[in-house]
Amino acid sequence: MSFKLKTIFLFLGISLTPYILTMILLGSSYREEQHKIITKELNSQLNTTVEKIDQHLSRLYKDIEFMSKSDVMNDIYTQDLDRRISTILLAKKNDMRMNGEFYVTDTNQKIIASSDFSSLNLIKKLNFFYSVPIESTITKQNVGTLSITYPLENLKTFFLNSPQRHYYIRDNSGTTYLRPTIFDKSLSASKTVPALPNITIVLEEEKSFAYRLLYKYEQWFATLLFVGAIFIALAAYFVATNLISPVITLLKTAKKITKTQDYTQQVEIHRDDEVGQLANAFNTMIKGIDKALNEVTALNKEVEDTQREVVFTMGSIGESRSKETGNHVKRVAEYSKLLALYYGLSGEESEMLKQASPMHDIGKVAIPDAVLNKPGRFDEDERRIMDTHAALGYDMLKHSNRPLLLMAATVAYEHHEKWDGSGYPRGLSEGDIHIYGRITALADVFDALGSDRIYKKAWEDEKIFAFFKEERGKHFDPALIDIFFNHLDEFLLIRDSFKDVH
Repeated sequence: MSFKLKTIFLFLGISLTPYILTMILLGSSYREEQHKIITKELNSQLNTTVEKIDQHLSRLYKDIEFMSKSDVMNDIYTQDLDRRISTILLAKKNDMRMNGEFYVTDTNQKIIASSDFSSLNLIKKLNFFYSVPIESTITKQNVGTLSITYPLENLKTFFLNSPQRHYYIRDNSGTTYLRPTIFDKSLSASKTVPALPNITIVLEEEKSFAYRLLYKYEQWFATLLFVGAIFIALAAYFVATNLISPVITLLKTAKKITKTQDYTQQVEIHRDDEVGQLANAFNTMIKGIDKALNEVTALNKEVEDTQREVVFTMGSIGESRSKETGNHVKRVAEYSKLLALYYGLSGEESEMLKQASPMHDIGKVAIPDAVLNKPGRFDEDERRIMDTHAALGYDMLKHSNRPLLLMAATVAYEHHEKWDGSGYPRGLSEGDIHIYGRITALADVFDALGSDRIYKKAWEDEKIFAFFKEERGKHFDPALIDIFFNHLDEFLLIRDSFKDVH
């Protein structure tokens, strides 16, 4: 049977996929509908409760306002009248079956009547729930205040709580009151009481209880879906095993070769159809690639080794013209790599900078010996000639398309630039100087100051360190100076490892 017919059977085996997707969409739609129904029922019950609370509070406000205007309240200073008012307030409290107390206070906040007789003739600072003024019917002036303390516990009489559903109160600051318990997962609805705008009533229901019918449906749905998945898995296994497993094997081998770059691997497929022919062609191609890659790898290694050797030799030639030892370029190379790594360059880039940094003074091969090896200080013309070595080195190397030589060209061109812009040949500053130039500049100066030259003796370490601290942010990148001092022991170890032998 051809691979084409086998592919037809494969598509036939996965034909149940649209059915499963349809079932999932239906289940999702049913879940959304159930959520809407439950939420609607919660809001309906909450609205009824809030309406009752609002009516109760509105009636309470009206009763208090009515009482404040009664004749007995307008004559609050009459002898023994405080007892009479207190009795009326107590009766009102008992009639309303509420917690809290009614108080009548004078203009000095002294309690002169109360539903709580023990508080008479006291001055209390109470947080009243609601207060209305009492005006004299004769003078029309304020003679006192009728107030009520109304703990929120009074609202519990309106709450129809159960273990799975309960009410609680939340104020504007987010503080909750009268919450019986906290469900792990819940659905809730909330509404502000119109007569008490700083209070919100929340109706909360445990999610597992709210969705109890939905969960039963989902259990059946999951069972059907699982059975369907088993069927599809069996069908897919049959198809993969008997029809397309060779293709899968071929694909896995190709991915493994791509990942590991191991071209010695072969595909073991023994068939007479098109798949078998493809496997044989694949194995032949991989053998050819492996052979070609081995040859290319060997050539590349030879080229890279030769390139590194040429670069280092050229750097040594540049230094030898100025009577320096080969160890100078070795030390500068190692310093540069260490600085690059701690600065954050990759290991590969840091290693390449190590190879390129010996070329920093390659331009000196074009400087006349009379200038290059002069034992004293340069005059103005000699200094101008000497300073051209940076641009000369760049011109020698810039035409290459090799990354290593292009990096060396940058190093040669910019290793005499200074952080504050006072360097040469272009007067670059700060980030305009390539990091390769900044790194090599520090490495070169550190080694130059610590080495004997034809025109000077090596500096003591203390003098070098003081100079570096002084030139931080002037000659050198401040970040590189910090790296240098933070890892000073490693730089000194490199210097000791490549000492000059005279």
